[in-house]
Amino acid sequence: MYTLIGSPTTRAFRVLWMLEELGVAYDLVRAGPRSEAILAVNPGGKVPALMVDGETVIDSVAIIQFLADRHGRFTFPAGTIERAQQDSFTQFACDDMDSACWNYAKHSFILPEELRVQEAKPSFAHDFARGMEAFEKRLGDRQYVMGDEFTVPDLLIAHTAGWAKACRFPWPEGKVSAYFERVRSRPAFLKAVEIREAGKATA
Repeated sequence: MYTLIGSPTTRAFRVLWMLEELGVAYDLVRAGPRSEAILAVNPGGKVPALMVDGETVIDSVAIIQFLADRHGRFTFPAGTIERAQQDSFTQFACDDMDSACWNYAKHSFILPEELRVQEAKPSFAHDFARGMEAFEKRLGDRQYVMGDEFTVPDLLIAHTAGWAKACRFPWPEGKVSAYFERVRSRPAFLKAVEIREAGKATA
């Protein structure tokens, strides 16, 4: 049994989605950043955290890859060239997508107002757009980034695409747009959305 600590409106959604993909039993403790529940297991106060076998794993990317490795699904074996290529797409999700969205959010509402630099925000949209241009070429005609099988970076890329849309970044068309729609139509994603929205309704 896993226990996921974090709000599904944050990066905890990624872990929730992965747990649904795996079809494993878990408990969800809804908790925001720096809440008492998360500070008890992560002094940094960041969500999500996953409790497993009496141990704590933090950081959404680390948790998702751990789950994939542990269950032998949605990942290639460590030490293979396919795993290196898979990890390259994971880094793309973090470096080219998540960072642009996170910086945009920080300068929109997260940082204290006196530290926000509104003039910097167009540069984050620019970075995202450049990343999407490269991603379109890398994706080609494949169904998922590694071919016919859904893997860890597909989850990360498709989830972060939702943040990019909320930031009103230029939305890619054609193959990339179809890819986003395809991945975000998976039953496990839709179930995770249902759980997230149910929490909003009872908040």
